[in-house]
Amino acid sequence: MKTIKQLLAGRIIRVSSLYILALVFIQCEGPMGPRGYDGRDGRDGIDGTAFSYSAIYDVQTNGWSGDADGYICYLDVPEITEDIYYEGAVLVYRLFEDESISFNMLPYTYVNNELTVYMDFDAYLGGIDLIYRKIFDGVNDTYPPEKLMSFKVLIVEGIPLATLKTMVDVKDFNAVAKMLGNHTTVH
Repeated sequence: MKTIKQLLAGRIIRVSSLYILALVFIQCEGPMGPRGYDGRDGRDGIDGTAFSYSAIYDVQTNGWSGDADGYICYLDVPEITEDIYYEGAVLVYRLFEDESISFNMLPYTYVNNELTVYMDFDAYLGGIDLIYRKIFDGVNDTYPPEKLMSFKVLIVEGIPLATLKTMVDVKDFNAVAKMLGNHTTVH
């Protein structure tokens, strides 16, 4: 039979062992990992800006093909590389110059009573399909666009769209362009 001293010594040894083991793990430190996105700096979080590219594409009325179910226009955008497609972000905005000038992010839906106008895009390696569709009273009723439409395509290298959305309101083109220090070209 164990004495009280032996039982007490056993408990002290177990508690001390756990305490020493905890101190060893607390004091361990591995190598520092890479810096992440902080919303202001470049790809690795170090001072700088992420690469971004934007271009305005003017689409003439004869640039669309389709029927009552919808119209599509293909834009040749060679800047959409595999790296951009898989690791970056592609954003498309339509320019509206009616009352005030604004860029509205696609997909875009306008509803007025029975009329719904819908615009969207599909991005591919090297290009984008713009999609234009009108639905009147629940029936596809799309006619070719009647006037020139302008679109701004914004390409961001190495920042996945989900990450970019945590850094800036992607619906606000001016905020995105400002954050990325973007310069626009016209096609």
